[in-house]
Amino acid sequence: MYKKAITKYFWDINMFNIPFSLILGYLFGIFWSIVCFSTFGILIGLLGFHTFKKNEYYAYFNLGLTKINLLKKIWVRNLIISTCLFLIFLILN
Repeated sequence: MYKKAITKYFWDINMFNIPFSLILGYLFGIFWSIVCFSTFGILIGLLGFHTFKKNEYYAYFNLGLTKINLLKKIWVRNLIISTCLFLIFLILN
């Protein structure tokens, strides 16, 4: 559909999500970092995006993409990435 716009939103959300998940991983372990990346970290990323880049939602809305639609797509992508990372974690341990 609008692959570039969704990819940009993915990187913008994960720009806040990845550091938060890495810090959590440092404190509690790699397993919790992976879990956080696909669940709670998305909310942290959404909060950061809403705080610093709120006006970009108008561009996504003009493309026909709603906030819920974007979040569903990002959640699925992060879930796939987290599943792959979890499988690698299981294989290496």
